[in-house]
Amino acid sequence: MRIMIGALGMLLPWLVALITLSWPQSVSITYYSLFAVGTFISVLASAAILLINYKGYELIDDITATIAGMFGILIVLFPMTYLDDPSLKTGVLHLPSNISNIFHCVSAVGFFGTLAFMSFFLFTKTSGEMTKQKKIKNIIYRVCGIGMLASFLLMLLNFFDWAPYNLTWIVEAIALFFFGVSWIVKSDAIPFLKDTR
Repeated sequence: MRIMIGALGMLLPWLVALITLSWPQSVSITYYSLFAVGTFISVLASAAILLINYKGYELIDDITATIAGMFGILIVLFPMTYLDDPSLKTGVLHLPSNISNIFHCVSAVGFFGTLAFMSFFLFTKTSGEMTKQKKIKNIIYRVCGIGMLASFLLMLLNFFDWAPYNLTWIVEAIALFFFGVSWIVKSDAIPFLKDTR
């Protein structure tokens, strides 16, 4: 399950770019793409459902993953604004685009914030001996947690005229890469990082 969660996150920005044959302005904007909307919704919703069903070592793992999953569902339910047209009704709830965008942005911040918290604070916990492999994994988890949040600092480049059109997509791709690495490492799928005592 951890591999699936991580892989879905890492693949999402590249799948929508491949389907649209472009570098979209953002991953979320592909909600309005005739060809990529299905991929955007199904991949993000699948990752969210896996997070909601995730069972960790302690209750706090379950609760935090469920919160992250709920934020993921809200991202799908409340699309971002499109064409700066506040009168446009969007999403399954047919809310005005500008209102939906508020929920979308808050949910996205909550999604990545919760996942960063999991990576930095929960994945690094141990109930036994701190092995060499666990120490290495903890470094990776902390780098991924910081990386998920720090990547959003790149959004400040939007204040400059030379910022790329698809800056948001770049930031999301970086954050989702760190998210994916964190969960794949947690899965113990990487042989040399498996704990040996």
